[in-house]
Amino acid sequence: MDPSLPPDPNPAETEPSADVTPPADTDQDSPINPLVDPQPCDTPISDLVHEPAAPAEPTPAQGLKPELPAPELTTQNLIPGPAPAPPPGANFNKIMTFRPTMEEFKDFGKYIAYMETQGAHVAGLAKVIPPKEWKPRRSYETIEDMVIPAPIMQVVTGQSGLFTQYNIQKKSMTVGEYRKLANSKKYNTPQHKDFDDLERKYWKNLTFVSPIYGADISGSLYDPDISEWNIGHLNTLLDMVEQECGIVIEGVNTPYLYFGMWKTTFAWHTEDMDLYSINYLHFGKPKSWYAIPPEHGKRLERLAQGFFPGSSQGCDAFLRHKMTLISPSILKKYSIPFDRITQEEGEFMITFPYGYHAGFNHGFNCAESTNFATLRWIDYGKMAAQCTCRKDMVKISMDVFVRRLQPERYTQWKQGKDTMVLDHLKPTSLSSPELEHWRKNRVTFREKVLRRAQAKMKQFRRLKPEDLKVLMEAGVELDMEEYQRKVEEHDEQRRQQRDERMAREAMLTLEALEREEQEQAEAALRGGGVEEIKADFQDPPVENGEKKKKKKKKLQLTDEMSFQEVFEQFTTASEMQNQSNGAAPLQTNPFTKLKKKVEVKKSRRHPISKPPMRSPHSIVKQEASSDEELYSGLPVGGGVTHESKKPEDSDLWQNRSPNFLAEKQFNAAMSTIEPYCAICTLFCPYTQSVKDPFHISDMSGLVSRVGCRTRPLVPEMCFSAGAENMEPLSSNSHIADDGTSVLLSCSGCNLQVHASCYGVNPQTKQEGWMCSRCTTVAWTAACCLCSLRGGALKKTTDERWVHVICAIAVAEVRFVNAIEREPVDVTAVPETRKSLKCVYCHKTTKQIFGACIQCSQDNCSTSFHVTCALLAGVVMKPADWPYVVSVTCHKHKLTNQKAKSGSRDLSLGQEVIGRNSNGWFYRCVITGTGTQTYYEVNFDDGSYCDNIFPENLLSHDCLRNGPPELGELVVVKTVDGRVLNASYIKEHVHRYYQVEFQDETQLLLKRSEIHSLDQELPKRVMSRLATVNQQQPQAQPSDEPLAAKRPRLPTPPPTLAIEPSALPPELVSTFLPPSITANTSTAPCLPPAALPVSAPPEPSESYTHSSSYIAYMESLLKSDFPAEDGEPGLEPMY
Repeated sequence: MDPSLPPDPNPAETEPSADVTPPADTDQDSPINPLVDPQPCDTPISDLVHEPAAPAEPTPAQGLKPELPAPELTTQNLIPGPAPAPPPGANFNKIMTFRPTMEEFKDFGKYIAYMETQGAHVAGLAKVIPPKEWKPRRSYETIEDMVIPAPIMQVVTGQSGLFTQYNIQKKSMTVGEYRKLANSKKYNTPQHKDFDDLERKYWKNLTFVSPIYGADISGSLYDPDISEWNIGHLNTLLDMVEQECGIVIEGVNTPYLYFGMWKTTFAWHTEDMDLYSINYLHFGKPKSWYAIPPEHGKRLERLAQGFFPGSSQGCDAFLRHKMTLISPSILKKYSIPFDRITQEEGEFMITFPYGYHAGFNHGFNCAESTNFATLRWIDYGKMAAQCTCRKDMVKISMDVFVRRLQPERYTQWKQGKDTMVLDHLKPTSLSSPELEHWRKNRVTFREKVLRRAQAKMKQFRRLKPEDLKVLMEAGVELDMEEYQRKVEEHDEQRRQQRDERMAREAMLTLEALEREEQEQAEAALRGGGVEEIKADFQDPPVENGEKKKKKKKKLQLTDEMSFQEVFEQFTTASEMQNQSNGAAPLQTNPFTKLKKKVEVKKSRRHPISKPPMRSPHSIVKQEASSDEELYSGLPVGGGVTHESKKPEDSDLWQNRSPNFLAEKQFNAAMSTIEPYCAICTLFCPYTQSVKDPFHISDMSGLVSRVGCRTRPLVPEMCFSAGAENMEPLSSNSHIADDGTSVLLSCSGCNLQVHASCYGVNPQTKQEGWMCSRCTTVAWTAACCLCSLRGGALKKTTDERWVHVICAIAVAEVRFVNAIEREPVDVTAVPETRKSLKCVYCHKTTKQIFGACIQCSQDNCSTSFHVTCALLAGVVMKPADWPYVVSVTCHKHKLTNQKAKSGSRDLSLGQEVIGRNSNGWFYRCVITGTGTQTYYEVNFDDGSYCDNIFPENLLSHDCLRNGPPELGELVVVKTVDGRVLNASYIKEHVHRYYQVEFQDETQLLLKRSEIHSLDQELPKRVMSRLATVNQQQPQAQPSDEPLAAKRPRLPTPPPTLAIEPSALPPELVSTFLPPSITANTSTAPCLPPAALPVSAPPEPSESYTHSSSYIAYMESLLKSDFPAEDGEPGLEPMY
């Protein structure tokens, strides 16, 4: 095997093709020493002094050629206007390396433009090795105590080169602590022969020993006097965002720091808004990069959509979530060109617009990065796909760039008519007339604020805090007392002028009205007399004959509520005035004691996410209560009850004699129900109430859709995913370019399927086509995994038959030939799955058929056959690789609906379960309700906050005038005294409840902290549900409240040291529904008001590994950090 090729995570796969052979840029001074076990970098950072040496040229024996010939950097190469195309000899897929001289290195923008003239942007990634004499920092002695505020644990799930990465936030630590953790035995770089060997171990052990990544740390390690390639001050086109709009977005136009260890990863993504990015490796082990040329970016997106259909259906730009990992072997398999390169200490990496890239760290290191822009980026920014499912994704308005730099296209762009095709090969221009004009006449945002403040001073208008700050920075002396006196004088003058003007206007209006009334009276006297005058003053007629009545506005008295102090602001004079004027009552701030610190949510390059808690291969032990799920009315989807026959009397059940005519009728009926394909119905549950597919005799009215082309609902990945399948498939030649497939109907059994779903060549003659079952004349064939006949069948490897939808949904089943969908291997289905009882058919048939699937929600044990679930309307959706189907039973579907929309209104006096201040949940009574209004704003740094009090908007009197307009600029004051600029987004109204517990204590709770007695409680509430002790003797001080968190097996429950007591605590014998009955043997007791409330003991936080997948995932979520050396755990498979 060619050592220059990236290793395959599965050695059994074929060698890569030559056209995508990527080079590795490993120099002779690389820290990776072949055949030597790498030693951890135990040298304190304070002893590190950055003196990068010039790497030696690679020898031909290495098989590496990271550098491509480039002409000399001259002014002729960088004249403004259209730049020349890359040279014809440039290799478009190879990552280029540049070594500028110190003179060339001084002008960042000019050198980036030069790199693109040489074709560096075509690969999407380039390396720049700075001059030997340049260094960004003299010493790193002071960063040992720097704090990493929010390190993340990277949990990876998946197999066969396709993985999903979840980021779990952990507690803060210093850089010194992180260095020790990275160099510990558990997290240190494994021994390896060369880079290829290390890369192979990376992809092989990706899902073991989750590393910790110190990512997204705002700040820079550059010395302040460094002007060349200073990541904090690049002075590129992106600075227009700050200078024109005053917006600073952390990590985008400000630098971010990253502290990495072995196997910390950045998943496949393009930069926010498809910007450029620059990354400098300050010190430490190397960093490996993979890059895909921008012209092939759409191919990667289509590949990812095929393997991760669940994520792609939820968000078109799901790759911006930075959770998707695809190995080089998968890219080679699907002929997606890519290249790889290794970034050494003291080297820069430049990514170009729409260049997908990914990579990992070889060990402990520190890097710094940010984004920047050139003229070529503007068109990319206008067309960049946006993530719509997350609030913290970066979005930059392109209005200022198009208006300033593309004025001739601005009007068409605003109208959505500026259509163009991106040319990924065209290099950028260094400048343009519009850019030069803007640079010549630009006024920075701070200068604008200063001018505005000075204009206010001349007019003696009130100054905002930001105006005062800018004036002080500009050295303007201002006597605030004198200025405030003049402001009040001018305000009084303006008020008097306004009052006089309004009085004059009122007099003129009154005189006009009097003249009009006099003219009407005179006309009435001359005409019809007094009758018409009376008619003029009658109320207008109403349709129902009744007159409109003015309703007197009643103001609710606060003494009706039990906590008047909290709600006293409901009856303020401003609200009464607004109501009297006909305006809607304003939400004032009724909770002055509820003020909390403003929460600022930062944008993250590595968004926090949660790993799945349930593997589809895991089988939950079935409980007796699982059979309580409703069976009535199969087919349950339509809720139909057939008068002449019951569903259990249908000939489709396998416990009855075969009836081929009944199967034909069933197939014909299902072919008329959308999506008209017997296989696509898996993801479209039966909900039709018109027909009963079990019993249909008249097929004359059925409309045939044979020959029509529709889009299949089953992703191609569903036919190739499986525990034993190491060759995943994401595309199918049987599907047309527009994503549609022709519908075929079997002439023997009336089965209707998509040609692609059933594995039939679309060129097959449609007339007389027969399915696999009819071709072999297997009239009595029945599925071996369920209890129903009919539907699309395929032959198994052991000469039986199986439904295609059953083969898709049962996790252990796989298609031997994924293209033809047959034969099907069912031999791996475990006996535990075969012993599950279907909640729909077991009560009727009293037999156990085939193999059941289970609900995907947590540890739900509800089991059903695939076909039974389909006809019962159970929701099944595509999942992400390597999982195929996500199943939600009716119980959890109803629970989710209740959680989203359920009864949110609670009444006074209602008994509920509320969260006490000690963190436990007790029964309580609602004694008062009220609402609190919050505003959501976007700050100038790209962050947002959704709990701003209206009175904290200094620029608006929101309590009197209501909220600002959408997008209006506002000034926000935080509780810690900071004054920030922001733009208004929307208003949130939160309802609060005052509750009284049985010990007579009262609390104000949010709606999310209260649960009604008739709802199913979440597990987090059930685990902390307590009962109340009414008559516990006070003479027993040794009676401590019992506390124990219900253990999740197989993690052993914590043992509690409880002192012996003379009398057991008495529990209140109040009624609790079965769904929320507390475990009285372990729940804590709330003492009466006379006794102090003791906080229950905290559950054990020990980190215990388990062979169970669920327990392992829970341990990752609950632990602060994984155990270090000497503690049992999952070790890497080196």
